[in-house]
Amino acid sequence: MKCVMVLYHYFPWGGLQRDFARIAREAVARGHQVQALVSEWQGEPLQGVTITTVPVRGRSNHGRMARFAAGVQQYLAETPHDRVLGFNRLPGLDVYFAADSCFAEHVAGKPGVVRWLPRYATYLKLEQQVVAESGPRLLFLNEHQRDQYRAHYALPESRYQVLPPGVEADRRRPANHAALREQIRTALGVASGAPLLLFLGSGFKVKGLDRALAAFATLPSQAHLMIVGNDDAAPYLRDLQAATRERIHVLGPRDDVPALMQGADLLLHPAYRESAGMVLLEATVAGLPVLTTDTCGYARYVQEAGSGEVIASPFEQHSLNCTLADMLAQLPGTWSVAGVEYGQQESLYRLPEIVVDLLEERGND
Repeated sequence: MKCVMVLYHYFPWGGLQRDFARIAREAVARGHQVQALVSEWQGEPLQGVTITTVPVRGRSNHGRMARFAAGVQQYLAETPHDRVLGFNRLPGLDVYFAADSCFAEHVAGKPGVVRWLPRYATYLKLEQQVVAESGPRLLFLNEHQRDQYRAHYALPESRYQVLPPGVEADRRRPANHAALREQIRTALGVASGAPLLLFLGSGFKVKGLDRALAAFATLPSQAHLMIVGNDDAAPYLRDLQAATRERIHVLGPRDDVPALMQGADLLLHPAYRESAGMVLLEATVAGLPVLTTDTCGYARYVQEAGSGEVIASPFEQHSLNCTLADMLAQLPGTWSVAGVEYGQQESLYRLPEIVVDLLEERGND
């Protein structure tokens, strides 16, 4: 089977991009031809995957996305293929991996005139093409996301399914976790008994770095914070006191996330919104207690596992501050052991296999 996998922007540190890579590797391992169609590729190529770049220009994000959609349509019309798996809202897909929240739900909370603004109109049109009757099969990451789409669009059950989470197996707590903890702390100059928090995610605005820093600033002076991700933390740090900034370690994107999780005491992830939030499950199976918000799709797994605490909506900074202080006072509590035990379920790691199974089934339609 020749499968075209479409993703607007590939870089090796994003959760969606890692899902893309794992699904592509699974398809290649089964002997399928995989063609990656992107506007930009950062990082090393994936073995066995052919990369084609669709050049896009434009001043705005929505303008570039519209041009990318047109370029994808042209490529598909001119190039033989069997299946098209898309990771963004685009026309011409056979299967849509729905990593984003429902855009119609996002627009619904805004004044009616917003729908006519170019940015909103572009993204809404792309979503409407995906959910159209002749559109692709939709793969949702959780039930909340499914319910959002169904509240705005008439989707029969035959058009979608909810995927299990797809945690990478190397996120599970390894046998040498104590050595990794010491190694990370030594590298950062953090004492073995000092609280060390981890903020992890690309896209600091949506992931709630401002909230995380506001909570961190209320902690005792021995606490430290790692900021890891593909974004610029400098604007968020400007207003902090110098003594607080000295205890913040901005590490950028990293390839040693499993080791960082073993070095930390708690994952702080107060996101504004997130369809899934794979980092929550990664921390859970790593035995790293989690503090997050209920606006993350995978927050329910934190509650189900008993691996951390979830701040309810509407969000209040005071609630986050107090819960963080309470958790640090109780560490390791019961959260770590509960997370490691929860991570023994093999179903947590099968997302790539299930997606490729579906592509093969539809290829035989």
